[in-house]
Amino acid sequence: MDILNQQRIKKIDIEKVRGYLKKIFFYLSIESKKASFVLSDNRFIVKLNKEYFSKDTPTDVISFNLADEIEPDYLGEVVVSVEEAVVVAEKLKIDWQVELLLYLIHGILHLIGFEDSAAAQRKKMEEKQREILLKFQKIKLS
Repeated sequence: MDILNQQRIKKIDIEKVRGYLKKIFFYLSIESKKASFVLSDNRFIVKLNKEYFSKDTPTDVISFNLADEIEPDYLGEVVVSVEEAVVVAEKLKIDWQVELLLYLIHGILHLIGFEDSAAAQRKKMEEKQREILLKFQKIKLS
């Protein structure tokens, strides 16, 4: 499991993040699968959002499903904005680390086929996110 921390908004212990991600993969019964994660700032995620989705705004998470016949065990890449997690967490008056974990979970769920473009899909995805978050919310990533 590759994790690239390219942000300086918050100090994050990458080994702790890796440990939580492994637990989430196990919980979802995808422990044999691989994925890459990028912890970014808003500047980087805005570039991706603009390039791939024609949106010139920050977003919380972008998932790139890259599974194919050549590398079937590689699910893809999840890019999360630590900066966005901090901003949203302050507004919601919650721990930024819980918000960041939610973004990571959301990205993983996209990689394994969950969608959120339609209301029914979004409800199903939100229920699964909540289930996983409740299991792992007592976290410390820094």
